[in-house]
Amino acid sequence: MRQRRLVSLCLAAGLICAGHASAAGFGLFQHGGRAIGQAGAFTARASEPSAIYYNPAAITQLEGFQIQAGLDFSNSEDKYQSATGGFSAKHIIEFPPAFYATWSSKDGPWAAGIGLDAPFWTRIDWFPVSFPGRFRTRVFELRVAEVHPVIAYDLGDGWSVGGGLRYVFGNLEQGNDLILTALVPAAPGGPVVPIQLEGKLTTASDVDALAWDLAVHYADPSWGWGAVYRSNAELKGNGDVDFDLRPIGHAAAEAQLRQRFGDGGGRQAFEIPRELRGGVWFAPYPELRLEADASWQSWSSLEATAVTYSFPAPTDSRVILTPRDWDDTLSLRLGAEGNITDPLMIYGGVAWEPSPVPGDTIEPGFPRGDALIYAAGISYSLPNISFDLGYSFHDHDPQGASGQELLNPGVNGSYTSSSQVWGFSIRRRW
Repeated sequence: MRQRRLVSLCLAAGLICAGHASAAGFGLFQHGGRAIGQAGAFTARASEPSAIYYNPAAITQLEGFQIQAGLDFSNSEDKYQSATGGFSAKHIIEFPPAFYATWSSKDGPWAAGIGLDAPFWTRIDWFPVSFPGRFRTRVFELRVAEVHPVIAYDLGDGWSVGGGLRYVFGNLEQGNDLILTALVPAAPGGPVVPIQLEGKLTTASDVDALAWDLAVHYADPSWGWGAVYRSNAELKGNGDVDFDLRPIGHAAAEAQLRQRFGDGGGRQAFEIPRELRGGVWFAPYPELRLEADASWQSWSSLEATAVTYSFPAPTDSRVILTPRDWDDTLSLRLGAEGNITDPLMIYGGVAWEPSPVPGDTIEPGFPRGDALIYAAGISYSLPNISFDLGYSFHDHDPQGASGQELLNPGVNGSYTSSSQVWGFSIRRRW
């Protein structure tokens, strides 16, 4: 009882300190209420079926057949401010699901599992018609799921190795506005004059990729560690281009541009980077477990992204290239969990997750700066079933940005962002 009181005080102090920190990840989703409530610091323990994502080698420690199902709730706010005015992106609430199933042999060293989750699930839509950055990016969406079968082998003495294949699939959508020129007579029979109109392009493609991961895990009664390597996923696919014009009141110019452009096809690509993640945990008391994780992501391999458009008029087909030149990142995460009573567990965490986007390539599709995260959660367990609820708040640094406004090239602005993530999951054991 005395130890559990100490655990409660330690966790309460940790949560209070976390409240003075801030926010969180660059689109790569956390999975499971328990891990979300610890700011994603779960690589070394991975003591539930979501280990399929966090550390596939750790599934050998899960006895028998277990399943876990969950739903994340993400609520983000992005704003742009300049001398032109203040603008907010469309308020979008995301609900990416997750499901995991694991099986471990009682008489042998093998374990297997399969997962379905969302490694990248984001959309930002600057819906105001007058948003000044619409000529760079008006909308960006990457919502992909991942089917992830894994196997693991128990080497004995607490050691295990594992890995699996990852089939990543989903939707990539990008859109921006263009200034287009039509050449039409100023009057019937009169000279031809140029008229500029604003066109809106939106390309949506089904994309997919095949990737893999490898992992190692060590578990002792009072401490352990784990490491995971996840390969990159080069998402590519074809889709449809939607073309529209803003109301202009000039029928001849509008008809000419619709004939030249119109709806067509497009090809897109985006790369989810390779990642090396590791962590270590220890238990100063059996009821209290602490973990520190680090995650390196190779965003520098994303030099540029391209959308190749094919319009009805072949001479108007074009490639719009968006330079990225992003930086590699190193994220740091701390988590703690403790048993208050046998069925009741509380947890919390803090993390630092830098943005890979340097200042000279900030654009409306990726406007978020470095982030601090604080998190908290609670679990309640019955003999064969557990319920987990986690919450994290992401507070991104403001980002100064130049060159965002095509119609006002000398104006500088800034982006501010924050987001909240709720995660709920149920675990069942047989």
